[in-house]
Amino acid sequence: MKRFIAILIFVAAAAPLCSQTLSQLVDICAAQLDDATYLRDFQVELEAAEPGHPAPVAKYSMVLNRNTQYRLSICNSEFSPGRGIIEIYDNRGLIGSNHVRSSGEIYPYFDIQIQSTGIYHIFISFTDGQQGTAVGILSYVKRL
Repeated sequence: MKRFIAILIFVAAAAPLCSQTLSQLVDICAAQLDDATYLRDFQVELEAAEPGHPAPVAKYSMVLNRNTQYRLSICNSEFSPGRGIIEIYDNRGLIGSNHVRSSGEIYPYFDIQIQSTGIYHIFISFTDGQQGTAVGILSYVKRL
């Protein structure tokens, strides 16, 4: 019994050392931007959807400039059961996503060319309403 308690205490003490913080995840994701310049991050931790309820979504709004190409990236925590989906909307609806609904494919990032300066909305959720931890990053690619 003493041995079991000692193992339990060791595991509990070591668990925080193995976990990945959101700031570490931002650094990892930002390092993968290649030719893009980091502008802003979106740190997301969402619970799983309750049965019969819609999936939780984190929502952010910002002004983006016309004639500019941006990149939206998402990096999942290594311990996240859900895979992150990042989408961008304007006042007419969805204009870009890393998730191709027809095939189910999920990409680590996508580029979008903004044609009109205005307010845009970034939504982050997880596949099938699963619980998840991820970081989304908005970055500047180039002026068109």
